[in-house]
Amino acid sequence: MDNLVFLDPNTIETDPFTTSKVIAEHGKVSHKATQQLIRTHEETLREFGRVEFEMRPLKTRGGIQNEVIYHLNEQQATLLITFMKNTTPVVRFKKTLVKQFYIMQKELQSRKITRELGKRAREALTNSIQGLPDSPHKAMKYKHYTDLIYKIVFGKTAKQLREDYGITDKDNLRNYFQSTELDKLDKLENQVSVLIELGYDYQTIKGELQKKYVEVA
Repeated sequence: MDNLVFLDPNTIETDPFTTSKVIAEHGKVSHKATQQLIRTHEETLREFGRVEFEMRPLKTRGGIQNEVIYHLNEQQATLLITFMKNTTPVVRFKKTLVKQFYIMQKELQSRKITRELGKRAREALTNSIQGLPDSPHKAMKYKHYTDLIYKIVFGKTAKQLREDYGITDKDNLRNYFQSTELDKLDKLENQVSVLIELGYDYQTIKGELQKKYVEVA
């Protein structure tokens, strides 16, 4: 199934959207006609939020030109489709688009719930590390355990993941994870927290996780 609904960036703080290009392609109408329909009803569409757009290069006989691609949220896209003729492709597209918006919203809701529940596991891990005896390297423990857990789930450290997502230390990395990934992180953090409370050191915990999950560098 083609992706009709997107997140950009792929974070729980972003609203799902579709594009004028998607609507044109799957509604079997020209993109020019879809753009014109959006412009005609833009004032009404703005009642449901800003009508966002991006510029993409388009090859034409006269050379490269910029093409306007509109981004429409769920309410805007649903409304716009009501202005289109109910041809067979449009009706089929309506049903598929509604389903995909629903699936995306459900995933975002799941991510938000899992994210909130995960704060408890994160807090438990932080408290366990804070309860360790003071040492010159204690401040680095949190980073070490975090990277250990991330490498098991993603095969990368927090720094490498931030580079992949193109975000800085000021951005919340976990807002970019899927609900299944967040669930794995929560379970591992709880396990690490328990092992720390039992008095295991970092190398021992790392070895235990290696045996249970994957090889960790």
